[in-house]
Amino acid sequence: MVMNINSPIRNPNYTLGFLMGDTSRMLRRLFNERVTHLGLTQAQWRALAHLSRNEGLNQVTLADMLDVQPITVARLIDKLVAVDLVERRPDPNDRRAQRLFLTTKAAGVLSRIWEVADEIYAEVLKDVTTEERDTLISLLTRVQTNTGKMMPRGTSTLTNNKSGK
Repeated sequence: MVMNINSPIRNPNYTLGFLMGDTSRMLRRLFNERVTHLGLTQAQWRALAHLSRNEGLNQVTLADMLDVQPITVARLIDKLVAVDLVERRPDPNDRRAQRLFLTTKAAGVLSRIWEVADEIYAEVLKDVTTEERDTLISLLTRVQTNTGKMMPRGTSTLTNNKSGK
């Protein structure tokens, strides 16, 4: 059986993966443009955002969530510690490991980050009703949960603890 390349099933413009991937990429680019004045790289603001929702993570778990190698996160956290946005604390269960926590200074930076995010979301969702937005979030949350259950270690679903942003 030959599939029609123009059918919604085969057209990348209508597949979940492409739509989510492209939308995510575009949102990150918009966000990067609007937070450059904060002096943060994309890797840095993403790490801060994940830590804001999951304080106390170790570097290996954060690396998994950011989809990078642990050594990359170690360097990233070194930079965030140097500018007093993150602190390392000993892990009470593993003397070799350290847990990551945000500093008081990070709260102000995150507040500005969330303001920028809210502005972008308001723009991109301007033609979406509140009901549609709630449905979209509900459906994407279910897809995220189902996808997380399929992950080998499941750590990629650790992004829903606090703020919902």
